[in-house]
Amino acid sequence: MHDTASVQPAAPDPAQMARLAADITRNLREHFPQDGERVRQALALAEEAGEFVAAYRRWTGRARRTGTHTDMAAELADVLITAYVTAHVLDLTPDPDPTAAALHDDPDRQVAHLFRTTAQFVDNYLDDDEIARDTAVQVWLPAVIAATHGTANAVGIDLPTAVDAKAQTLFTRGWRDPR
Repeated sequence: MHDTASVQPAAPDPAQMARLAADITRNLREHFPQDGERVRQALALAEEAGEFVAAYRRWTGRARRTGTHTDMAAELADVLITAYVTAHVLDLTPDPDPTAAALHDDPDRQVAHLFRTTAQFVDNYLDDDEIARDTAVQVWLPAVIAATHGTANAVGIDLPTAVDAKAQTLFTRGWRDPR
C-alpha cells in the first residue's frame, strides 16, 4: 500500500463543476442522441466507477499490471465529472459536501464505499419504481459525489488538478470515436 498521509487534497468548486458538466453535456448532445441520454449517463457513471476501482487495484499492486497514482487520479476525476454530467442531465443541482472526509480510514473500504454508492444510484435509477428513481437522483447521486471527494481524501488525490487535466483531455480529443 502507498502512503497517502502527506497529501491534503482540495476540492473542486461545485459551481465550476456544474459549468463543466453543462459544457460537456452540450458537446455530448451534439454527437449522441438525446433519446436515452439519462440511462446512458447512469451507465457511464457505473463504468467510470469500475475503471477507477481497476486503476486503484493497479496502483496498489493487486492487478496483473501496475498503475500510477496519476492514472488513478485521472479515473477518479472521470467519476466526479461523469457524476456532475449525470446530475446536469437529470436536472439536479447537487449540493455535496466538497470537504467530505473519507468515510473509512482504510482506503480499500473507502474505494468500496464509492463503488457501492455508485451501484446503489444506478440500481435505483434504472428501477421501474418512480420513488426509487427519485431517491436515486435526490439521495444517491449526491452521495456518489461526496464519496468521490472522500475517496480522493483517502488515497491522496488532488481532485481539482485531476479534474482540470481530464477536462483538457476531454475538450481536445473529440467526443466520439469514428467507426
